[in-house]
Amino acid sequence: MKSKARIILDAYNGLLRACGNKLRVTPAENASGVLERRVLLPAGEQSGVNPLELHFNGPETANCDSKWPNAELFRLKDVWLTGDQGQVFLDDGSLFDPWVWPYELRVLKIYRPLKLGARRWSGPPLFHLTGRNHDNRGHFMIEHLPRLMAARDYLRSLPDYRILTAPGHGRWQSRYVEFVGLDPAKVIEGTQGTMRVDELIFVPNMFTGGGLCAPHFYAELSKCAATAPVPDGPGRALFITRKDAPDKQLLNEDRIVEILRSRVGDVDVISLGKYSMAQQIGMFRSAPLIMGPIGQGLCNVLFTHDSLCVILTPGSVEHPVHGTAHASQLARLCGSSSLTFLSGETLPSRANWSFPEQRFTELLDQMLQRPEAARLKHPCRE
Repeated sequence: MKSKARIILDAYNGLLRACGNKLRVTPAENASGVLERRVLLPAGEQSGVNPLELHFNGPETANCDSKWPNAELFRLKDVWLTGDQGQVFLDDGSLFDPWVWPYELRVLKIYRPLKLGARRWSGPPLFHLTGRNHDNRGHFMIEHLPRLMAARDYLRSLPDYRILTAPGHGRWQSRYVEFVGLDPAKVIEGTQGTMRVDELIFVPNMFTGGGLCAPHFYAELSKCAATAPVPDGPGRALFITRKDAPDKQLLNEDRIVEILRSRVGDVDVISLGKYSMAQQIGMFRSAPLIMGPIGQGLCNVLFTHDSLCVILTPGSVEHPVHGTAHASQLARLCGSSSLTFLSGETLPSRANWSFPEQRFTELLDQMLQRPEAARLKHPCRE
């Protein structure tokens, strides 16, 4: 629900557009108020092949090449932040171009600052931990958490700092702050309106194709899960349900789970919202198999090591419906194996769907013969 501050900001920006007031965008090299700029991790690239994908789906889906930009940190003085995405404006009223990347400006709805009545932050330096898709846990984990990881050592070196999240999201996002080894008490929430910040620490987005950042950050996040003080999981296969999701539900999920259980034994069907973060880490770390229809819940493979992650998705190699790098490649970056089961049938990307049961059974039986499935306690049953 829009707050009063957001309604006023909307109206103000609507008036600016109606009057033909043009947005100014300033690149980093021309920005005023830059107190510090440093590269935290240089740009790079690496190549790889997913052997399971190669075996099942061919070379078209087996490519695990990744390329990433510099991870940079900016320390800025006297900036304005607008809306729950924390759009960054310089003191001269221009939009700070690194906030935009990697999106095209034309697809973004930009809110210029309304200085009258703006909230003021004059405390310790404020680290910016919001942006596009901040409210989606999957996007937060794979796009925004790496930004925090990139700045983690820098923040620890400061006498004091705070971490800014979007309004209404500080409670659950503070759990991830604690997960990476920082103090959750330092989290504060922003505003849907305008915020004036004396000193901002900003790491721009670093993700590229497939929505992933540099592999280094996911390996470090997986180490955080390995050392987290969490209860041991049951060590059973997990199926991540989407029955509580607004779209992309697997309509024959019960039948798919039934087939899976007939082959591997016990399977826990879980809705992540019913478990604490500590419980989720414990379950995923101990699970020999993690399976589910394409969706944000599979981003929890970030917590795994030496598991097998299987993503169910509509489409075919020739006509894909969804990209699966956020789960399949992410699993491999964290030390697990991964595979996509393609239904062979296409449909609109947000539609509910069914996985053909005979095809699922055939793919499952083939997979269970692979060495990557060795951790499963039950052999394939005829």
